[in-house]
Amino acid sequence: MLLRSCLLARTLVIVGLAGLLKDFSKAGASASHSDCKGASIADVAETLEKYSECFHKMVTEGEKTSINLLAWRLQEMLNLLRPLQEKLCKPLALCPHPLAPRNGGLVCVTIDGLQYCKPMCNKGYDFQFLRKTRLYETCGNTTGFAWTTQYIGGDELAVCSPSEVAVSGAKSAYFPANSTCQHTIAFAEAEKEQINIFLQELREEGIDIGRQDHKADCIMCGY
Repeated sequence: MLLRSCLLARTLVIVGLAGLLKDFSKAGASASHSDCKGASIADVAETLEKYSECFHKMVTEGEKTSINLLAWRLQEMLNLLRPLQEKLCKPLALCPHPLAPRNGGLVCVTIDGLQYCKPMCNKGYDFQFLRKTRLYETCGNTTGFAWTTQYIGGDELAVCSPSEVAVSGAKSAYFPANSTCQHTIAFAEAEKEQINIFLQELREEGIDIGRQDHKADCIMCGY
């Protein structure tokens, strides 16, 4: 019964994605207006979540064509979603959009007209430069609306490189071992926890967070 359900799930996932996504290439399948009417991102997420327990078995038993098709569909979805994720985090007016480190991210808050962003790395990665005493970077009127950064030129605030040990940054500058940046922002409580940790660290440095712009709180993930 479980195998039958998994095989059915595999078909539903592929067909469902193909139906919900619009024409990604000249040779790709197009969803009709009736297919897309009333559909949402939540529908796709719910479908993937529903069959996640069977997914490993689907992959190991899947045929080459179906695996490649699903990988392509998912990649096309990511190509659309990632730019939208960036837009969800709005930088302070006149400040350029900071670049989140690949294999990590930025926790950002805005307080009294100054934006603070704390670089963080995923497990298995560490910062290129020592950051134990450099918890965050800032941008605002006091910085000439340019990001403070250890990197010359551009708006790259940090780089997370493969590493078996995490020693270059503060203890809080790494996402939990059982999580990643993308996993964190997928759950509102986990995202809020990281933002609150950062706010507490700013408070301990004597920064008055009373004039915080809560609407600007966000976490940006690199890719």
